[in-house]
Amino acid sequence: MKVLLLTTHLEMGGIPIYIVELARGLKQRGHVPIVVSAGGGLERRLTQEGIAHYRVPCRTSSELNPKLWVRVFPQLLKLIRREHPDLLHAHTRVTQVLAWACHTVTRIPFVTTCHGLYRFRIGRRFFRCWGRWVMAISGATMERLVRQYKLAPPHQVILVRNGVDVDRFLQPVGDGEVAFFKQANGLNGDPLIGAIARLSPIKGLDLLLKAVPPLLNDFPRLQVLLVGDGPAKGQLVRLAYELGIADRVVISHPVEDTRVPLAVIQLFVAPAGREGFGLAIVEAMAAGVPVVATDSGGPAEILDGGKCGLLIPTGDPQAIEKGLRVLLQDPVRRGRMIEQARERARSQFDMRRVVREVETVYAQAVP
Repeated sequence: MKVLLLTTHLEMGGIPIYIVELARGLKQRGHVPIVVSAGGGLERRLTQEGIAHYRVPCRTSSELNPKLWVRVFPQLLKLIRREHPDLLHAHTRVTQVLAWACHTVTRIPFVTTCHGLYRFRIGRRFFRCWGRWVMAISGATMERLVRQYKLAPPHQVILVRNGVDVDRFLQPVGDGEVAFFKQANGLNGDPLIGAIARLSPIKGLDLLLKAVPPLLNDFPRLQVLLVGDGPAKGQLVRLAYELGIADRVVISHPVEDTRVPLAVIQLFVAPAGREGFGLAIVEAMAAGVPVVATDSGGPAEILDGGKCGLLIPTGDPQAIEKGLRVLLQDPVRRGRMIEQARERARSQFDMRRVVREVETVYAQAVP
């Protein structure tokens, strides 16, 4: 089957990583995936895998942007008529609307994946564009779509939980790479706690920083590593200075191989206020890093209600401090948590399972 995978961009992040891994898995199973986006750093992975990628200028947050209809839509139609795909698979709001428009003209079936806990917007109710099937990446996402906001009909929504290449995260990275990363970022803390996320207010990283000062009384060499970029970066830097912990906080640029930062941290923290899934949490589990995460939707499912990691309330820096302190002081519990988390990542969140389930949805969508 030839499938057009549509997304806004391929910069480092949850959706682009998912698409690259999905395309790779589909190719391994004999399909012909073609990725369409505005481009980004992950294009190189597609090239290495021999997967076609076409650039179109679709990086915008609004489906009403005139550029989409004057430039992008005609380009997509031209590409579709040249490649003759069997199916369109859209992964962002903008590309969902574009897929619907292309389907209206070409009658090629399309499906979508809902990657997060969308905010309610009236346009989503009247301009749905979900396609034949909607894949929700977590039970929390399905709940939001079907029951809370009633954006998608229940009979159209299928649960296909997200996943990662677990085998890759089970393999350690080279000592040289780890040493270089530590030296380049001035990482000499002990313990070293960290987060890998887009630096956005919804990710709750400000709460993580607020939890640090009380911990320094018992862990004077503690250091915090934030890996990512985004609109909240400046705010986080200012907050670190205001809290008097600027010398304890390191903000690193996004990295393509997240195994490297995961190899240097002792605890992974995911303090989001709202999270549809939490791909980085699964990566940490597979890499053997204990997780402290807020009960913000997807993380509770990933951590099996707290059996494979520590679940804490959202929006509470004191709860983050307490959770970190509990695990830092209990190496036996950390070791047990690592074993349980790795087994859950391997059995429940491997990308090969995701590809098989997506393949089943494709078979139902294409006559």
